[in-house]
Amino acid sequence: MHLYIHIPFCKQACYYCDFHFSTNLSLKDKMVDAICTEIELQKEYLQKKKLQTIYFGGGTPSLLTGGDFEKIFFAISKFYDVSSLEETTIETNPDDINLEKISDWKSFGIDRVSLGIQTFDDDLLKFMNRAHDSHQSKLALDLLLNNNLENITIDLIYAKNAKTFDIEKQNNILKNDLEIIEKYNLNHISAYNLTIEESTVFGKWVKQKKIEPIGEDYAAEQYDILVNNLTGHGFEQYEVSNFAKNGNYALHNSAYWKNEEYLGIGPSAHSYNLASRQANISNNSKYIASIESGNIPFSIENLSISDKINDYLLCGLRTIWGIDTKKISQIVGEIPQTFWDTLNILKNQNLVVQSGNSIKITSKGRIFSDRIASDLFFD
Repeated sequence: MHLYIHIPFCKQACYYCDFHFSTNLSLKDKMVDAICTEIELQKEYLQKKKLQTIYFGGGTPSLLTGGDFEKIFFAISKFYDVSSLEETTIETNPDDINLEKISDWKSFGIDRVSLGIQTFDDDLLKFMNRAHDSHQSKLALDLLLNNNLENITIDLIYAKNAKTFDIEKQNNILKNDLEIIEKYNLNHISAYNLTIEESTVFGKWVKQKKIEPIGEDYAAEQYDILVNNLTGHGFEQYEVSNFAKNGNYALHNSAYWKNEEYLGIGPSAHSYNLASRQANISNNSKYIASIESGNIPFSIENLSISDKINDYLLCGLRTIWGIDTKKISQIVGEIPQTFWDTLNILKNQNLVVQSGNSIKITSKGRIFSDRIASDLFFD
């Protein structure tokens, strides 16, 4: 089983982000207490299964103090079996990294850091309203590597927009980002296409025509630069947006793609137990009030057979592990002919390959993985 804990606070709002967070930290102490209480309230959800991974996401979990983490880890160890824990990750911003935090994290068993660098270009960092600059990113990497927290993954954004947009300039920025990353000899990179959501500042700017939407051809060109560079430097693209050296896969994230069970704690956190999905309320005050009254404020979706298969297709086809038609048969029984007909079309287009029960996306099809999965969806 896998545990996700959402810390819904940030120093400032990045202009592209539509995750649940608040820049008002006045409720932080109450939130930590509520998270600890929910950990107890949710103890039966895991059905006493052993935890394999813990992931602190957000928001910005690195805003928590050592005392905050002490409370949370005490609750986890009291109500869950951590004897088989393989990975504990914290998301952090470069400007939060210091020796005291590194020491605290290591003392609690945090052994993997997801560092939200996004780019080393200072103009773009300001344009996206990030709180750090490129110097702080490099300093953070040096501090982590020099203090034995070497299991680091960098978050990188490609196909970024800009106030004055120029494709050649953006391509050179991406290439420079990748050159800098290579110097640190890291074992994991997560790279995401900038997605402009309507509710964000960038979304409003697109409506106001202050910036242009991201073009598909530009995004594809940037993706090719990214993949060719990283695979050329020894990285394996084991998922559409994730690259690893020497098998250093993200265990927690891989659990999502492999259709494994997980529990989410905190406002907006999601949980999955193979039969249903549930989502906590995305409101800090209401979440705290409900937890303090002994109730978990969540909505639940019971999954149909089609839902289960489609989730499996959507996640599995993004990875090097692909999907297994035998597993689909175990869920649905006989697989309909329409699935096989669509699969043959995709094979003829060199978008997927099949070997026995295994179906995987080709390198050509990788950028179209979501569309390919939807073509194979069950009604």
